[in-house]
Amino acid sequence: MFRNTNKRILAFVIVVAMLMYFIPTMTFAVEEDSSHLITNQAKKPSTAGALQLLNKNGVKTLCDKDGNPIQLRGMSTHGLQWFPEIINNNAFAALSKDWGSNVIRLAMYVAEGGYSKDPEIIKKRVIDGIDLAIANDMYVIVDWHVLTPGDPNADVYKGAMDFFKEISQKYPNNPHIIYELANEPSPNDPGVTNDAAGWAKVKSYAEPIIKILRDSGNKNLIIVGSPNWSQRPDLAAENPINDNNTAYSFHFYSGTHKTSTDSTDRGNIMSNARYALEHGVAVFCSEWGTSEASGNNGPYLKEADEWLEFLNANNISWINWSLTNKNETSGSFIPFISGKSDATNLNPGDDQVWSLKELSVSGEYARARIKGIKYEPIERSEKEEFTTNVWDFNDGTTQGFGINGDSPIKADSITLANEKNALKITGLNNSNDLTEGNYWANVRLSADGTSNKPNIFGAEKLTMDVITAAPATVSIAAIPQSSTHGWANPTRAIAVKPADFVKQEDGTYKAVLTITPADSPNFDSIAKDSKDSTMTNIILFVGADTDVISLDNITVSGNRAVVEAPVEHAPIGKATLPSTFEDSTRQMGLGCYLRSSECLDNKRCQRIKSHFMGS
Repeated sequence: MFRNTNKRILAFVIVVAMLMYFIPTMTFAVEEDSSHLITNQAKKPSTAGALQLLNKNGVKTLCDKDGNPIQLRGMSTHGLQWFPEIINNNAFAALSKDWGSNVIRLAMYVAEGGYSKDPEIIKKRVIDGIDLAIANDMYVIVDWHVLTPGDPNADVYKGAMDFFKEISQKYPNNPHIIYELANEPSPNDPGVTNDAAGWAKVKSYAEPIIKILRDSGNKNLIIVGSPNWSQRPDLAAENPINDNNTAYSFHFYSGTHKTSTDSTDRGNIMSNARYALEHGVAVFCSEWGTSEASGNNGPYLKEADEWLEFLNANNISWINWSLTNKNETSGSFIPFISGKSDATNLNPGDDQVWSLKELSVSGEYARARIKGIKYEPIERSEKEEFTTNVWDFNDGTTQGFGINGDSPIKADSITLANEKNALKITGLNNSNDLTEGNYWANVRLSADGTSNKPNIFGAEKLTMDVITAAPATVSIAAIPQSSTHGWANPTRAIAVKPADFVKQEDGTYKAVLTITPADSPNFDSIAKDSKDSTMTNIILFVGADTDVISLDNITVSGNRAVVEAPVEHAPIGKATLPSTFEDSTRQMGLGCYLRSSECLDNKRCQRIKSHFMGS
């Protein structure tokens, strides 16, 4: 019995030891493949219910109806006055089911030709969006989009109280709805200052709206923006609104706003978010983009990864900007570019799925991060097929070909000549090893003297015509060379056989021999080297079971990225309105551009204008 017990103990120890041996490896693999960027415990309203803010381990945390932490991940529309087409059931279904979003943000601009201009039309789009979000099991952020002017107390925003009251009465205490009371308070004139006084203005605007919502029984989560384009939740933490279900937003763009490891830098958005969390208030990232703050350049995906690691690790909910086919980096869909691409339809169709090719790089990335899957970008470079006939021998010469100095069979046995505009090789009775791997025994030709130096980037085939007096077996191995890719042994020799030959009108027989990058490592290396893809020479190991053959039309072909021709602009000239363009200039300077409709459509244009015009 004692021995049996010892055996059991020993077996147990062995099992534990094995587990300890394997667990570190298993854990590393899980962390690598299921980091904060990938793991997503997104819960939908149908199971999570009404949202609430609770203290979890000393941090104000968004939780579901049962008090369990929940993270929202989703997308924001662009301005509903510009891109109303996104308000359709197929789009909302695609976001909910294919993307895995559990929230969508309805960006209702107030100025910029939005709600203040057409209140009933814009409000209907918001209501339709709310209904679609509820039908597709997503939370929905009703965003009162404060941008210009930057003070939410400005006259143009005086309809906020009535708007939120109306929505809350139409959807009384509906658990799907989140109210965002002020998108981005900012210095845009008349604006709010980037300090405690600026936050006090925002707070004085938000408190009466929150009171009317709470007094009418609406317990919904509320988000309030902060000064400097919602970059200062730290200010709210020092003077919070007296409401237990209000969070404070912060916005960032990964190409402009840097990450931070501590909470001490008041000029850093992440640092301010950390400060807010440490000082007892909840934060919500209701807008972020992969571009610079202008909406353009990038996308900056490495920096976005660093931001999302922070957000996901701290259970901070986030919304990506934006669901638009506008020609800007942060847009999620392919834009219209004349002669290059058609704009993606914001209605994905009855299959309720946008293909990855219909998404921009930013959209493809955001979808993966929302969905909680590994980001594996598709090939997007526009490519065109090419064929380059490198050696056609039409000039009556051997075009640089000769017997290589290291050839085991010398020039006294093999002769090269140009006959009938092809490279005629005589004496191959001495070069007759036709095996795939023993090409070394055959004559070695090289084109050291060639003047042809083709760019073979993207090449997928090296072909040549093999011409004989009668069907035969001909075996060739090849080593293309460049200045940095001098030598790598061929993987194999490739043979054409009698059945491959076709009789020609002149009575000769022709077969096409094809070598691929898999057959020649040097070919593969040069064809993939964007910095050194010029073929300066080629070495051919030639074997045959006949004494005379000819080679012709040694050609490389494949496909590679299209190089766009540079756009040549006319000179700028004098800005005039109306612009007739009759003087062969663009008649449009920066000031004119900044007053154009494109500028009004750019939600960060004021920052650009301040930079260039000093205002």
